[in-house]
Amino acid sequence: MNAPAHHGRPRGGFTLLETMVALIILGLVVAASLQLYGSALRSAYRASAWATATAYAEEGMELAKLDLAGMEARGLEILPEGFERRVRVRPVGGALSQVTVSVVFPGGGAYEVHRLVEVP
Repeated sequence: MNAPAHHGRPRGGFTLLETMVALIILGLVVAASLQLYGSALRSAYRASAWATATAYAEEGMELAKLDLAGMEARGLEILPEGFERRVRVRPVGGALSQVTVSVVFPGGGAYEVHRLVEVP
């Protein structure tokens, strides 16, 4: 009884070509996953920075409502995590002033809040 023909080689595992193709596909999947992970980390950092800047700006606005002259006299404030805040007050007319609170991000960029405030 003759054994079935395998065209000259037994078929017991993967060939070198099959292994290389599998490694290339695996490498592409890993690279795509790492890119997605890095993008998610950058987005999370940006969201955290915006939330922090918003909190600093709102805090500055509330402090300015309590003491307009004192907040403007502080000039540029250096805040934790590398943020900077400046409060500007501009009389609009009558008993109103426009208060602008600017918060500058550590890596560049800024967030501003503008409000009309009644001067006591």
